[in-house]
Amino acid sequence: MISVSGLCVGFSGSYLFEDVSFLINKNDKIGLAGKNGAGKSTLLKVLKGLQRPDEGEVSMPKDATVGYLAQDLKADSSRTVIEETRSAFEEIGRASCRERV
Repeated sequence: MISVSGLCVGFSGSYLFEDVSFLINKNDKIGLAGKNGAGKSTLLKVLKGLQRPDEGEVSMPKDATVGYLAQDLKADSSRTVIEETRSAFEEIGRASCRERV
């Protein structure tokens, strides 16, 4: 289970999101929807550990993995689009079914 508690992330003196809390259970399937600039990618970066929140906490089991495909890909021209996409999730592909979240 991934637990997010009191998450706050701000840019330029205002909050992108504030006091966000939720749980993700092992078999949950989740989608994020929202307008451009709403904080979807930022939230995923925080969950992946690529960005630190201004406040709050993310807790997850040590064997949990979070897949994240960046919007601004630096594609290797020798790979196809599908190969490039798969490379973003190599770590999850190596995890056993019991380790996946």
